Amino acid sequence: MRLIDLRCDWALQYAAESSQYDPSAYAEIPGRVPRLDGYLMGTSLAVLVCRRKPSDWAGQADPWRALGEMIARHEAEFSGRLLGRPDDAARWRAEPEGFLCWGSLAVDGLGHLVRTTADLDRLPSLLERGVRVFRPIDAASGLLGGSREPGDDRGLTELGRAFLERLLDLAPAEGPRPALDLSGANARAIGEILDWFEADAGRSDRLPLMHSHGPVEPLGPDLPRRLRALGVTLGVSPGPTVEAFRAAIEDLAALPFRGRAGYEGIGVATDYLGLETVPAELADVEKLEAWVAQTFPPETAPLLLAENARRLLLATAGASGDEA
Repeated sequence: MRLIDLRCDWALQYAAESSQYDPSAYAEIPGRVPRLDGYLMGTSLAVLVCRRKPSDWAGQADPWRALGEMIARHEAEFSGRLLGRPDDAARWRAEPEGFLCWGSLAVDGLGHLVRTTADLDRLPSLLERGVRVFRPIDAASGLLGGSREPGDDRGLTELGRAFLERLLDLAPAEGPRPALDLSGANARAIGEILDWFEADAGRSDRLPLMHSHGPVEPLGPDLPRRLRALGVTLGVSPGPTVEAFRAAIEDLAALPFRGRAGYEGIGVATDYLGLETVPAELADVEKLEAWVAQTFPPETAPLLLAENARRLLLATAGASGDEA
């Protein structure tokens, strides 16, 4: 089964040669690009992240315009189609075996773009352009909530709360909707976001939740349990060792997902251009898929590689994962 990847920095592979980025901020990227060999043929669908490092966002004269140009580049240059609406979902399902990878657009670091309540009015246009995954918190310099950077002990800010409300307004009972990505936020901010969702069960029904990548163990013993109980889709990245990768999956599977034990709600986020270290056994998509298929039972491997992520991303397109 081909992978559905919860995180891919596709455009960043060109950071050293593109005028859209400050090449000096991404000196590590060229050495990681070989990890993407065979990616488009080995992956069925990928969450394509529009992101910059905080210093790069700070250097943009007009960050919103810069984001628009990043989205336009994905629209024009990504080889596959973009999944955003029910008709896209129907075409994706109908693709023959071996089709080129599709993409679902994500925006990282919204805390560097949403600086005032007036900026919240820009969110509907992002959804209209096809952005389906919104990640508000990634660094201490963002204004929406506390990050995992050392010394950043903030929780969810008032602007961050207003961001949640506006995102919920963009999530209808039926049809395309945004997903909220909690990765990058610290334990206090995630706890307060979960409090907000738990206060009204209808919120998580309308606004899908994910923690796209990064370990959840540092958040403490309570938050991973709450994430699983609420039905948050959790992405696990392939590293730093195969043992650590498997242990992270097994630890999450031991926590009930919406009251049910097992591997529901767990996916893979390769994050190949973001990881410092990737073990040789998982160093590209073909190897990763083979390792998962060999390591987990035949009823479990498809859940991890594709099915759990499929349900989330079809929901953002306004289609039902049960129909896939």
